[in-house]
Amino acid sequence: MDSISNPLIMSNSNFDKNGVDKSGTHWLQYAAFIVTAFAIYFSWAFFNDAGFHHFAVKIFKFWNCGGYNPLSYCVIRWEVDFYP
Repeated sequence: MDSISNPLIMSNSNFDKNGVDKSGTHWLQYAAFIVTAFAIYFSWAFFNDAGFHHFAVKIFKFWNCGGYNPLSYCVIRWEVDFYP
């Protein structure tokens, strides 16, 4: 089965044993480019879009809910709509 007919099957045939493709780019350079693009977009959205900022703060509040608090407390912090 060819990867063109089924896009979910990935192939590493374009990379040599060192992870470099025909243009001389390592596969980690592609991954770093994608991570950088997401970081730039999300940092722009965090500071310039109020809805995304509010959503991100809610996620950070939920992640900050450590192991000392029960899960019900973390869920309450997600549902409450203010910045402590």
